[in-house]
Formats: sequence, structure tokens, C-alpha cells
Amino acid sequence: MDIPNIVKFWLFVVFLVPSILCSIFNLYHFLFNRTLRQSLHNHVVTILLFIGLIYMLTAIIWFTHLYRTGVALVPTHMFCLIWTYLDFVLAITMTLLTAWASVERHILIFHQNLISTPVKRWIFHYLPLIIFTIYPLIFYFIALFVLSCDIPFDYNVERCRAADCVGLNENLRAWDSWGNNVVPIFVIVIFSIALIVRVWYGKCRMGQRFQWRNYRKMTFQLLSISSLYIVLSLPAMLIYTMCAVGVPCNSTAIDFFYNYLYIYYFIIFLTPFVSIVSLPELRAKFQHLMRFRWPQARAVFPTRITTVNTRDLQMVKITNTVQQLDNIHSIAFLQSIRNIFGSKMINPCCLPPPPPPICVPVCCCVQRLCCDPCLGVRCITECREIMVRIQ
Repeated sequence: MDIPNIVKFWLFVVFLVPSILCSIFNLYHFLFNRTLRQSLHNHVVTILLFIGLIYMLTAIIWFTHLYRTGVALVPTHMFCLIWTYLDFVLAITMTLLTAWASVERHILIFHQNLISTPVKRWIFHYLPLIIFTIYPLIFYFIALFVLSCDIPFDYNVERCRAADCVGLNENLRAWDSWGNNVVPIFVIVIFSIALIVRVWYGKCRMGQRFQWRNYRKMTFQLLSISSLYIVLSLPAMLIYTMCAVGVPCNSTAIDFFYNYLYIYYFIIFLTPFVSIVSLPELRAKFQHLMRFRWPQARAVFPTRITTVNTRDLQMVKITNTVQQLDNIHSIAFLQSIRNIFGSKMINPCCLPPPPPPICVPVCCCVQRLCCDPCLGVRCITECREIMVRIQ
């Protein structure tokens, strides 16, 4: 049973925009973060993200338009050839690069002597990336534009049936099926499983000689991307392999195969999200961006409003005035301490303990009213000597 076009359209719409934004976020940090840019294991991921972004902005959008309207975006012969060319080139390039990444992880982890010098690094790292990026461009250019193709195009189906031009030559069709599709998927599966086994063996058997902390990030990054191909592409390749070797294939298996070819496009959608999850640096930046974009809601509690009379308000004002005076005296005291000990003193809490208090005699005069029976009311001045305690 084929998936309806309306379902394909909405699935593409749901995943397309978030995946484009996530790809731009990843590429920004991979290109402008010096640490991420110089790490060898991030180079292939950067190329995959860049190719995936081009894929989503071109062929995927053209597929989405076809699923919505039922006709190609530009119903011309040349547009259909370009559509098919970009679809095949970008998809196969991503598959080949992922297959090479599965092999290269073994070199980066277990055979670092192969990248110890600039010449070795160029041969075993940069040259394969260039080859697997240029090869699909040349192969499908010859298959679609150089070789003759007299197939009538149908502008109401995917790629206008221009993909059949690749299958006109029998040898070209066999190489495209096995060399560009089946073999890279099996390479991804085999070398990913082998990496898990070798890492487990090195961690459990070799002890301290295998530094798992240094290679955990590279292993998890590859396995995250490889798992997409294992889940979303391997079943279709298994069906194709069984049918090619002579196993009877009914209509259900064929429909399942073609539906899985559509599901393959979700590898492009999910690769940017997987790259964020696999790298702690990007995951932390992405979480910070999400918190900045959607701040957490603050709890709001009701405020109790009480009424006070005028007398209470006057007492509050008097209390506030006394506190302000205390603050002024405290500031003056700190300023005097600063003048005594110098301008370099900043924290008065670090001063030596104050001297003990002393008591000094102070003479004061007190006037009071005295009611004498004979002389009447008169004012009497008395001089007293008291001891005053000084801090």
C-alpha cells in the first residue's frame, strides 16, 4: 500500500522547517567554533550537515510542492533532470560519507599513527572526503546529461520519471544499485557494530591502556548517525538484496521497499538533531538557546493587603527615620575608619578587633523644679559627676 501524497506532504512540512533551523545552528557552531572546526572527527559531520541543508532547500522542497499540488514545480524537461540529479547526488554523497565515517572512526581511535603527520592526514582523512564528495557529481552527470535518454517524462510523479534514465544502461544500473546504495549501507552496519565490539573489548580487556574518555564522544557521534541508516535504510536494502539474489518477492515486499525509499528522506531531517544530541558542546548551547527563547514561568502568589491607622503610620515613619540616622552614623564611622587606615582598605570587616571600652568621668548639670512650702516653686541647678562608657 502506497503512502498518500497528502500524508507525505504533512510529514515533510512538520520536519522540514525545524530541521533547516537546526542545520543552520549546527553549521554556525561547527564553522565558527575553533575547537569544533579543528577536530578531525567533526569534518565529515560538517559536510553532511551542509549537504543536508542544500538537499532540504532544493529537492525536498520540490518534493513537498509535488505532494501538495500533484505537479512538478517547473514542468520542463531540464528541471526534471536537475531535480533528479540533485536528488541522487546529494543522497548518495551523504550515504558514502557516512560509510567512510564508519571506517574512519577505527583509524581515529585505534590507528592514530595513520594521521600523525600532515601527509598521512591528507591521504587518510582529507582525500577520501574529497573523493566521496566529487564522485557522485561525475557519475550522475554522465548518467543523466551525457548519455542519451528518450524516456517520456510525466510531470505528475516524483522526479518526472527521469530516474529511469539511470537504468537504461544495464552496467550503469547494476553499479548504481550495488555500489552506490547497497554496499555503503552494509559498510555502515558492519563497521558500526565492529566499532562497538572493539571499544567494548578495549575498555574491558585492555584496562588503563585504552582511554575510553578520549574516544567516547567520537564513538557516540558516529553511532548516533549510523543508527538512522540502520533503522531507516537497512530494511529496504535487505529487501532489494533478497530480490536480486533470487528470493521471490511479492507485491507486499515491493510496496514496502518503495515506502522505505520515502522514509529514507527522514535521515536528512533527523541528522541535525542527532548531531546536537551526540555533542555535549552543542547540546549545552542549544539548551541555553531554548531557555533564552522560552523563559520559565514564574509563580505568582497573592499579596496580603492590610490597613493601618494614622498612628501606626507615624510610628513607622519614626522608625524609618531612626534607621536612616543609624545608617548615616554607620557610613560616617566607616568613612572615618577608611581615613585612618588608608584608601586601600576596602572591606572594613577585615579590620583588627576594636579596643576594649573605657569609662571616663563626665560632669553634667541638671536643672529641676522644686516645690518648697515656704519659698514656693523654684528652679534648682545640681552638678553631678557620672562615669560615661566610651567604645
